[in-house]
Amino acid sequence: MNIRNSWLAAAILAVIAAPAAAQQTITKRANVSADATIEVSNVQGSVRVSAWDKNEVELVAVLESDKDKLEFEATARIVRIEVDRPDGKYGRNREEAHLTVKVPRGARLIVDTVSADIAVAEVRGEQDLESVSGAVGTQAYDAPVKAASVSGDVTVTGTGGKAAVKTENVSGTATVTGVRGSLEGEVVSGEIHATIAAADNIDVSSVSGNITVDAELTSTASVDMESVSGAITLKIKPPVNADFDIESFSGDIDNCFGPKARDTSKFTPGSELSFTQGSGGARIELQTLSGEINICDR
Repeated sequence: MNIRNSWLAAAILAVIAAPAAAQQTITKRANVSADATIEVSNVQGSVRVSAWDKNEVELVAVLESDKDKLEFEATARIVRIEVDRPDGKYGRNREEAHLTVKVPRGARLIVDTVSADIAVAEVRGEQDLESVSGAVGTQAYDAPVKAASVSGDVTVTGTGGKAAVKTENVSGTATVTGVRGSLEGEVVSGEIHATIAAADNIDVSSVSGNITVDAELTSTASVDMESVSGAITLKIKPPVNADFDIESFSGDIDNCFGPKARDTSKFTPGSELSFTQGSGGARIELQTLSGEINICDR
């Protein structure tokens, strides 16, 4: 056997003899109160939370790396779950950790991830969900919901309750549907698409992303929509009884109620529009720097 073949044989034997990274599957359970606070932290992979009719938390964790450590601390009032990656590294080729958690329906959730997706179903307590690059998806009942991701998409689906919903994105898209009550949304270069019923407060802003809202307003609703260079589109379910104040520095203002925007100056760009539709009542303020503004009831 020549030297080259000897090295090749040794390399093959080394690969065969090397132990494979051991995947860990860990199950934890704890009895808790019906409204316990559940805190979950994960670096990479996924976090899936669902509700059940038990005053108990159940965790099934699948850790692809044998170096990852799982922390599980529980009392009747609070449960803390965290995946600890000793080297602090994560990336496309790193092993993932997948957490599946069952909690009481009235539990309060706090979930924080880096590149792990977050999916929540049927949890009726307050929720605070944040990710850096993962997608965030949840349902809104009656309790407040905050869902945020830097570069991932955010999806909040209403279930008939009246909830205060807050979304935050940098480059991802926030989609809010079937929600009643209020919406607060912020985006930089992503977009916001929302459908709000019985809305009493809508406060959304964007830097360069577009905002589209389809709303049914209460008689005392407050609507504030602002963008730098993104377009604003507001569709209001009739009958519309509202006071409008609309302004754009260089973008067009288009509405289907009749009044036309007027120039703010003979020498500089800019247009504005103020009018009362129906009997008034709801207050609507829309403002852009260079983006278009479109309002209509159909």
